[in-house]
Amino acid sequence: MELRSIHYFVAIAESGNISAAAIKLGVAQPALTRHVKQLESELNTILFNRFARGVQLTASGRELLDYAKRIVSEVALAKQEITGLSLKPKGTIVFGASPTISSILMPRVVSDSLKEFPGIHLKLMEGRSIRLNDFLLTGVLDMAILTNPLPSYQLHLTPLISEPLCLVGFAGQLPKSSPGSIEDLNSLPLILTPGMLALTTTVDGGKKSKLKVAAEIESIETIRSLVKSGEGVTITPASAFYQELERDELKALTIRIKGLRRDLVLASRTDNAHLPTVRELSRIVKAAINSEMGKYAI
Repeated sequence: MELRSIHYFVAIAESGNISAAAIKLGVAQPALTRHVKQLESELNTILFNRFARGVQLTASGRELLDYAKRIVSEVALAKQEITGLSLKPKGTIVFGASPTISSILMPRVVSDSLKEFPGIHLKLMEGRSIRLNDFLLTGVLDMAILTNPLPSYQLHLTPLISEPLCLVGFAGQLPKSSPGSIEDLNSLPLILTPGMLALTTTVDGGKKSKLKVAAEIESIETIRSLVKSGEGVTITPASAFYQELERDELKALTIRIKGLRRDLVLASRTDNAHLPTVRELSRIVKAAINSEMGKYAI
């Protein structure tokens, strides 16, 4: 079956009159009649009952119409999507990231998106991963970088990078060797975010732990200040303290406990993942991750 014949069939069915459909399509009536007869010949059935004042779908015609409408709709959508690839993406994207990820990554993402696609208006929202996940599901956010998210049919998830977790603090506060089990962490004065505490206590085979949590604090900046003042040590990816580590202000010791890592995932809603703006921004984010955080990857 020709796509053009299907398109003409839908137009005649909706008009109920071949002459009216011919005027609407700007096609000669004999041509429409020829296409309908061709379809009827291919399907070996009658699609229209002909009357003096118009046509009426037969049972076979009504069944074909459902399929034909879907075909016409899908072809129109495909044309729109493919044509859109050649256009400069534009529109507003509300993007979410944790404060630590935002400080490392977003200057590069914003800079690159402004250079390549000035039509994209980028809004940034910072917060904990669990909060960003909820904002994605409720439509507040269009995209976000999440930490160790659970699969969801509502989200399109693209893995970005896996980072080992480290103990970060002053050298004298850290163990002499890399921890290999949760028990190795029990005697340490830990200052943790709620997310890192939850992640730490769910690994190592689900063993009960007796972590000495001196403080549980949401703000990574508050934790940074406390660790730098010697109040305790924290568990974090090295990238979150990259400035302090590069200046040798603090030390990092990689934790070698199976499953204890940070997986960063780029998430968008399944209803907008196909949009050119989202696709292009995803590409920019992945390039920025490789450039700014690639050295921390496992």
